[in-house]
Amino acid sequence: MKPQLLFIAIFLCTLCNSVSAQVKLEAESAQRSNCTIVTNNKYSGQKAVQMTEDNGRLTFTFNLDERGKYTVFAAGDGIGGAKYVNCSVNGTSCSFQLNNYAEVEVGTFFFQQGSNTIVITPNWTWYNIDYLRLQPYTDTLTFDISESPIDAQATDAARTMYAFLLNNFGKRSISGIMTGDMATANGNVTQHADMKAVYAMSGKYPALVGFDFMNATGKEASNSWNQSYTNSSMQLAKDTYRRGGFPAFTWHWRDPSRGSNEFYTSGTNMKISNALKSDGSWNTSSSLYKNIIKDIDAIADRFLELQRAGMACIFRPLHEASGGWFWWGREGAEPFKKLYRLVYDEMVNVKGVHNVIWVWNAGDNDTDWNPGEEYFDIVSADIYNADFDYSSNYPSFDHLKKLTNGKKIIALSENGPIPDIQACVDEDAVWSWWMPWYQTWNGNFVNKTSKDEWTKCMNDSRVVTLDDLSSGWAAYASISTPAASSATRRIITDLNGRILSEEPQHGFYIINRKKCFRK
Repeated sequence: MKPQLLFIAIFLCTLCNSVSAQVKLEAESAQRSNCTIVTNNKYSGQKAVQMTEDNGRLTFTFNLDERGKYTVFAAGDGIGGAKYVNCSVNGTSCSFQLNNYAEVEVGTFFFQQGSNTIVITPNWTWYNIDYLRLQPYTDTLTFDISESPIDAQATDAARTMYAFLLNNFGKRSISGIMTGDMATANGNVTQHADMKAVYAMSGKYPALVGFDFMNATGKEASNSWNQSYTNSSMQLAKDTYRRGGFPAFTWHWRDPSRGSNEFYTSGTNMKISNALKSDGSWNTSSSLYKNIIKDIDAIADRFLELQRAGMACIFRPLHEASGGWFWWGREGAEPFKKLYRLVYDEMVNVKGVHNVIWVWNAGDNDTDWNPGEEYFDIVSADIYNADFDYSSNYPSFDHLKKLTNGKKIIALSENGPIPDIQACVDEDAVWSWWMPWYQTWNGNFVNKTSKDEWTKCMNDSRVVTLDDLSSGWAAYASISTPAASSATRRIITDLNGRILSEEPQHGFYIINRKKCFRK
């Protein structure tokens, strides 16, 4: 064949493949319920489907030749202005906005080979859908994660913990559980009721144990019950670390103005701006600023207690800020970022806390809330699926990867049902860890995952349990992750330093729900 003809043949073949790889789904061909077909000049005389009823429903059922991730686009317009549209892709929910006629990106989703379903329903009514288009997704963003924690003075224990998280990220998830009631544990974390609930379901204990500093500060912090609660949490955190596990702290920060003992926005008038000057700097002479520092120092002292014992831990301060239901998020991103940085600077640079792995808990579309990559090691999401929904939640995983430009480890810091490990592997969303909320205090979150699913996942080699870490932290040697020429190499190890695998690495929902707190 002549070179010119060969070139043309290759070009036409490439063109055919690219066209056939995309799928266009016309709305008028979909199954319709309480919506109507219209013809509009905006669609060049073509047909569209108009949604005017609250119970309207448009169902696209179609087959794909190959499984994998596809980016979904929708074409249409809002009637009378911008309209939000609800969408369910094989059971994964999202929403998008239609305004003037245009094609908009809905999101990237995982599709199966064979039959798939996309359902369109109103968020707002009165909009037109012309078509949906699916385009194969190619992830060009590779992870480029630092081999060291953000704190340049991090202790050996913190560096070892960070190395474990980094070396296992993408291949294995660390199992976790949040703790609530502290009445029954007596310093033995395996005897805590929330740990025992997981063990009863799976025959294994989770490796990451969540604790809360919610009673360590606030107007009632000096009460004997509050002090006992915090002291019990600290003893269990130490026992968790001694057993080779991961103590992970959350801080439901009670009103530092002392005007209430609440942390929910609805229960306090606390505003960060009340501790700021007109130029946005901290008013260091104000009583509120002094109380804020007093509270931060109280938490720092608890971490220093662990640091003196040679222990490290995970800390997720000011969580779920963008949701607005906590006072630290009520005024928007800028005050939140200022407070987050104050917490970090006071703890690390003033108090000398260097045994902490820092977590920024991000929400959906939280670009403006990023406190700065120099202030956190890990980015996380809190996701509460419906009971017995074991989805990998890959849209949130992908979102956090893009949000941090692939530079951070990604964790699922709160959840209801646990994500199925095989789904996580298949859909490239292996979270560093996951942590269901507590079973005690009538939380019952362990019961939102079936016994069969608990048993399957906790006995999978790709899920790290406390039983896997029985040799303790002293047995774990930090192993560096040297860079390869085209991709970051990741070394997966156990606590004894044995290499399990070594290979190149290729290429938020925050859903409000009622938590059960004892006050």
